[in-house]
Amino acid sequence: MKLYIVVIILIIAVLSSGWYAYLHKKTRISLRYLYKDNLVNISLCCVTFCLLSKYIPLWLAALISFAAVLGYFALLFGIRFYRIPFLRGRHLQLTENDVLSPADGNVIYIKRIESGQVPCAVKNAREATLHEVMQTEMMEGPCWMIGINMTPFDVHRNAAPLAGEIVLNHHVNGEFVSLKDENALGRNERNTIVINHDGALVGVVQTASRLVRRIDTYKKEGDTVRRGEWFGMIRFGSQVDVIIPASWQVSVELGQQIYCKETLIAKIQ
Repeated sequence: MKLYIVVIILIIAVLSSGWYAYLHKKTRISLRYLYKDNLVNISLCCVTFCLLSKYIPLWLAALISFAAVLGYFALLFGIRFYRIPFLRGRHLQLTENDVLSPADGNVIYIKRIESGQVPCAVKNAREATLHEVMQTEMMEGPCWMIGINMTPFDVHRNAAPLAGEIVLNHHVNGEFVSLKDENALGRNERNTIVINHDGALVGVVQTASRLVRRIDTYKKEGDTVRRGEWFGMIRFGSQVDVIIPASWQVSVELGQQIYCKETLIAKIQ
């Protein structure tokens, strides 16, 4: 009997660890979740098995516990996805020249966009032309464009990188296709806001991904936002692009994991 219980616990551990390892490979979630959420998931499943085995046959308790691997994962995923990060240093002592990251994720590119050039969001070597930013004067000078890839475990609420007035809030309805599709970035739902900060224009582009339901926007054109104020959320989102003047000093590097309202992505020169 004891050996049977040990085998069940080992199977639960293998199933849960294999699932988290698969997510790390496919979505680039941090390995720390293999040691944090995964251990919580295994513990919850083992407790479920021990409790059920007192009232129902062992084989049935085992089957329910195996299924609970995905059930508890969904619960933990939902908590992480919809959480609001009040803690962990996300209220910093800032200067007027600090530009905050609007999203959690890892930096996938930092590229220079020349004056008059239409910026393009890029993922997996596929491009989406962001014609909407040309409705403003943003591209009258050269800019930096920083791409931030959001994994499923990143916070999906987005915050203003700087304070100012929203001069553009442009929504593009999507066809809800996978970003693996050749033209996905151009067809998926996205929302672009441009903030006027003391005469300088800063753009934030939210691009949704597969399984998306919608991009929520909490602000409209003409509203003012504070630096670090939540302005929207991508439900099952994938990418956020930030466009800033080329004269500003970029403070992040390729591949760096950054955090919304915590990481300084640039300095105003």
